[in-house]
Amino acid sequence: MTPSNLIRLPMLPPRALLSSVLSPVLVAVLAACGGGSGGAGGAGDAAATAAAPPGIAAPSTVQPLSPLLDDEGNLAPSDPAAVPSDPAARTRAGRYATAAQARALEVALDQRVLRTVVEPAANQADTVALAVHLTYALQAAHDLPSSAPVLVQGADARLVAIVADRLADDGFTRVIAVTR
Repeated sequence: MTPSNLIRLPMLPPRALLSSVLSPVLVAVLAACGGGSGGAGGAGDAAATAAAPPGIAAPSTVQPLSPLLDDEGNLAPSDPAAVPSDPAARTRAGRYATAAQARALEVALDQRVLRTVVEPAANQADTVALAVHLTYALQAAHDLPSSAPVLVQGADARLVAIVADRLADDGFTRVIAVTR
């Protein structure tokens, strides 16, 4: 076959080609699994919406995340739900976050956040010293200033509070204890 005998097809951009192939496939998959409106919007749709898969909250129970930083980059007031009930697990600065808020902050700041996990050691002094030294090591490795947010988390909320207070005493200005 010579090139003059070949049929020339118009070249679609990759994105248009992908959408032209995937659109019919997605429609077929939705129809096969009972997705979509189901025609009349009957009771089956309501039951499917009410019965969320295990581990996934129903849409009506999803709570919006309050931001940890305001528009100017300062620490916003802590969500009252994140404040520990144990007074010994509270920090002097009173800055707390849920795990979801901490993840959202890391995503928003493109990983320019220091995360310190407090792992219990043989004694409390060793645990605190190790967590503080690891924070300094992460700060140096990522070339971050002492104003970078520091998220401190661990299984023992009291040790988390001690480490957070120590980091604040050492000059870190945005230390947040992750409590839930």
